[in-house]
Amino acid sequence: MRVLFVVPQDEESGGVASVVGNLARYLTDQGHQVFSFHPTAAMLLKRKTTKLGFAGFGLRLQMPFGERHPAISILLFIFLFPVGMYQLIRFIFKHKIQVINVHYPADPFVYFALCRRLLPLRLITSIHGADVFPNGKPRQYYPRAFKLLLSSSDLIVAPSVKFRRDFLTVFPQFNFMTAVIHNGIKLTDFEAPYTNPPRETTAPYVLCISAYKEQKAIDVLIRAFKRVVDAHPVVRLVLVGAGPLLGSLENLAASLGIQQKIDFLGPKPRNEVPSLIHGCQVFCLPSRFETFGIVILEAMACKKPVVATTAGGIPEIVENGETGILVEPDDPQALGEALLMMLGDGDLQRDLAANAYRIVRERFQSDDTGSAYEAVFTQLLQRKNSPVANRRNRFLPESKSQ
Repeated sequence: MRVLFVVPQDEESGGVASVVGNLARYLTDQGHQVFSFHPTAAMLLKRKTTKLGFAGFGLRLQMPFGERHPAISILLFIFLFPVGMYQLIRFIFKHKIQVINVHYPADPFVYFALCRRLLPLRLITSIHGADVFPNGKPRQYYPRAFKLLLSSSDLIVAPSVKFRRDFLTVFPQFNFMTAVIHNGIKLTDFEAPYTNPPRETTAPYVLCISAYKEQKAIDVLIRAFKRVVDAHPVVRLVLVGAGPLLGSLENLAASLGIQQKIDFLGPKPRNEVPSLIHGCQVFCLPSRFETFGIVILEAMACKKPVVATTAGGIPEIVENGETGILVEPDDPQALGEALLMMLGDGDLQRDLAANAYRIVRERFQSDDTGSAYEAVFTQLLQRKNSPVANRRNRFLPESKSQ
């Protein structure tokens, strides 16, 4: 197969980059040819090697409305739209693209919806979370371009059963056009021995890797950690990430008198993450909204005990009392008690971590995700081409990976 992955930007780290990178590597190892595309400012299609090491292409996908004055945007669109479409179609023909897999759909990707309607190829749209529910909540209005991309897709893939259900509450018309394929990780990226954690984190610490956003509930974790500090003064809280709430979170820590016990490390390169996880005693994800929680898999792969919430798809990864401890979202008291329970019981830490590692090996490796996507691509290519309007209700549920 010849597969084109479409992503919002060329990134080396982040959830989307991790999923797409592992998927592209799997398909390449299976003998398929993989290309990558992301929007740029260039009016002519440019080729380069992506940060993940694949053949990448970039092009300006002009929309009729944008940051400029509406009149200017519309004039640019009238000129650049046919130029962009011509280049995309020419590129698809030249490289004999059979499957386009859009990840984290954005309005400009409507160009690929039009390609699907004009060309004999398959379009799969993979939704990840904030692309559908910014700040963990449905948008008040979904642009026509976004809805056209969804309706033009042969299949819409969600990373968890819970997120699929949430998606269908907003878009029930796509019920028979959706499937679930759980994300996975590459175990070898986390199994190597990591013996040199960063200098700031040599004390025992609870680790959280998450954006500083409302739906991630770092404020709940900080309030919960006040209870931990009272019982275990030596334990620190290490927060890795970035986001608009950094200042308010620092102020919250100061108001609770525990600012000296918390390290706001900011974002870290991908190659430093395993060391940070291997160095922690407990990994915690306190989310109010979580589509899947791939960082939990990373902690489990490092054989670290996990404390998290029941938000979103997390219970599809963590079984409470067996592979981690789960509490309800927005409950700092329950979260604090769970952390204290874990920190105070070494046997519990070891048992839950061992069970969690086994589950990752059995169900959540990137090859499992890659194999499921490969099967979906193959199944869709085996169908006779048909108009988009007639494709609905034709996707069979057996292609789901659950």
